[in-house]
Amino acid sequence: MLRSIDQDNMADAQRVASLWSSLPAPEFGGAVHALLSWPGAVIEFGADGEVAAANELGTQLVRAASGMPGASLQGVVALARQARGGVCDRIEVVLDDVARWFECTALPSENGKVIVLVRDQTYDINIRQALFDSRQRYRDLVTISSDFAFETDLSGKFVFVSPHGALGYSPEDMIGRHPRDFLVEGDVDVDDPDLPFHTRTAMGHTQIWLRNADGQETCLLASAVPVVDQEGRWRGARGLCRDVTHERLRDSELAQAKVREQVVAYVVNQIREEARPRAMLESAASMLGRATSAASAVLSFSHDEGWQLSASYGDWPEDVDVSALAESLAKTQGVSEETVGGRGLLGRATWYHGAVNGTVLLLREKSQRAWNDDEHAMLEAVAGQLAIGMRQIADQKELERLSTTDALTGLMNRRAFHERLDEALDRADRTASNGVLLFVDLDNFKQINDTSGHDVGDKVLCEISELLRQHNRKYDLLSRLGGDEFAIWLDAVGVNPAVDRAGQVVEAIGLLGEQFSDPMNPLGASIGLAEFEVGSGETLRELLIRGDEAMYAAKRAGKNGWVVAPSYVYGPDRLAGRPIEISVETRDEDQNDDQRTD
Repeated sequence: MLRSIDQDNMADAQRVASLWSSLPAPEFGGAVHALLSWPGAVIEFGADGEVAAANELGTQLVRAASGMPGASLQGVVALARQARGGVCDRIEVVLDDVARWFECTALPSENGKVIVLVRDQTYDINIRQALFDSRQRYRDLVTISSDFAFETDLSGKFVFVSPHGALGYSPEDMIGRHPRDFLVEGDVDVDDPDLPFHTRTAMGHTQIWLRNADGQETCLLASAVPVVDQEGRWRGARGLCRDVTHERLRDSELAQAKVREQVVAYVVNQIREEARPRAMLESAASMLGRATSAASAVLSFSHDEGWQLSASYGDWPEDVDVSALAESLAKTQGVSEETVGGRGLLGRATWYHGAVNGTVLLLREKSQRAWNDDEHAMLEAVAGQLAIGMRQIADQKELERLSTTDALTGLMNRRAFHERLDEALDRADRTASNGVLLFVDLDNFKQINDTSGHDVGDKVLCEISELLRQHNRKYDLLSRLGGDEFAIWLDAVGVNPAVDRAGQVVEAIGLLGEQFSDPMNPLGASIGLAEFEVGSGETLRELLIRGDEAMYAAKRAGKNGWVVAPSYVYGPDRLAGRPIEISVETRDEDQNDDQRTD
C-alpha cells in the first residue's frame, strides 16, 4: 500500500541512506556498524535492481520476502525510481512462522542505487487493530444491551447520546439539554445525586420515568458511573438506559389481573359461604371500594319495592341521587362511565335471567384519577356474581314473606305476629307508652263455609282482612292467627281509643255479613281487648291469655261485641260492649275448642 512518508522519518531515512551510499563496498561492515541506530533492516538495491548490500535484518527480510509474491521489495524500489523520490509501502512477510508487517521506505540516490529502510510495524498495527476491535465491540455491546448511552457534564446537561438517540429523539435533540426537560412531571429532584444522570457512585438497574417525544411516560432502567478527572473531581456521569415500559406495563397488568381475580374470588366465596345475602353484598362493596379506591354502592331492584340500597362502602355523598343513577344505568348493558357533580362515576347494571335486578356504582372525588381499563374489567367481572347476590336477596325476602305471612290474606301469620308483638312490648317499656291488644274471632263463620263453600269463606276472610287494614294505621300489627281468628296490636294508645276502634271493626264486619251470611246466623265479630301497662312486668304469654279470655267473654255475652280484660296490675273489671254486666271466667280446654268453632 503506497503511503505518504512522515517528514521526520523521511529525514532520518535520507540521512541513513546518504551515510550508507558514501561508504565504499569494502567498508560495508563499517557502514552496517554506523547504521546500528536504525531500528530495522537496511537494504541497498543496485541500478540493476538486485540487492547490493544489506544488514543482518535486511538479509533475513530479503530471504523471507523472495519466496512471497505479495511481499515485493523490488516493487517498492520501482515505485521510488518512477517517482524519483522517496516512497513508502507496507508489505507482509512470514518470519519464524509468524506473519509480520514491515513498513518499507525506498530512497533513490544519484548513482542509480536505491536504499530501502525497513521498520517492523507488526506491534503498532496489532495494537491499532485491537483498539479498533475494542471500540467496535464496545459500540456493538452498547447497541444491543441498551436503548441509548449517555454522558452528562458538570452542569448536568447531556454532552453525548448514542447515535440512535433515545425516547424517539435524535442525539441532536438531546445534547445540550438538561434531563429535567424529559423527566415526568412531579418526579424527584433532577439534581438528586441518586439519579443516574448525576450519580456520584456507580449504580445499576435504577428505574426512572421520562417522557418520550410523543409525550408518553416511558420507564427506563439505567446503570451509570460517575466521570472524574485525573485529580478525582466529579465532572459528570456516564451510563446506559434501557426502555422497560412494556415490561413494567405487563407486570402492572399482571398485578392488576391478580387483584381482579382476588376480588372476583372473594365475591364468589362470599356468595358460597355467607348465609345472609345482604352481608355478602356489604363485603363485596367493601372489597370493590378498597380495590378501586372509591366509595361504592350496591343497589337491588324489585318491581314491588323499586330501587333499594342493599350495601355501601365509605361515605356516599348526600347530593348524589343513587336511585336516579341506578334508573339510568338500568338502560345500559355494559360498564358506563360519566361525571356526576364533578365526580367520576363508574357503574353497571346487573342482569339475572334477562332482567335487571340491581346496579353497582363506584364514585370518585374530583381530585382522584380517572377510571382505567382494568377497573372497567373488574366491575364487568364481578357484576355477574353480584347479580346472583341480588337474586338471593330477592329470594330471601320472598321466603321471609312466605314464612311470616298468611298465604290467603297477606296479613302476618301467628309466628310472625308473636315475634313482632314481643318487640313491640319491649319498645313500649322503653318509650313508656302503653298499647292495646285486640283478639278478633268471627261469629257464625262456620255456617258460611258449610252453606256457601270454602271459596266463599276464603273471600269473606280476604274482605275482612282488607277491612282491618282500612280501620287501622299502617304501623299497627295485623295478623290472621288461623281459621277465623285475627289479632291487632295498637301501638301507643290507651283503652278508650282502642274501644272506639273495636266498635268500628264490629260494625264494619256486621255490614259485610249482610252480603254473605244467613240473617238467622249473621256474620259478626267478638273482640277481646287487653291493655299492656308500662312497668307491669306482664309477659307476652300473659298478655295473649288476657286478650283471648276477654274475647271469649264477649262470645259468652252474646257475640258481635267487645270486652275489655281486667287490668293486669290492679285487677278491677274493665268490661264494656253492650251496656251489660259480665264477668270473665276461666275456661277449660273443651270449652275453648267448642267456642272456637263459632
